[in-house]
Amino acid sequence: MKIIYKDGVVAECPEEQKLQVIRHTAAHIMAQAMKRLHPEVKLAIGPSIENGFYYDFDTPRPFTPEDLTE
Repeated sequence: MKIIYKDGVVAECPEEQKLQVIRHTAAHIMAQAMKRLHPEVKLAIGPSIENGFYYDFDTPRPFTPEDLTE
């Protein structure tokens, strides 16, 4: 798997970093999807963690199950 570093260099991702890179990318994709579905959402923090990833959102109201089934 190739990755792009901050300085623009494209290189093979070290094996021990692959899962963290995938989780980091997944957090960005989830944040982008939430902004498309709910433009009023403000993005907070969304790191990859040991068991996956998460993203904190600042919303005018809590999400409901119906919001997440679109």
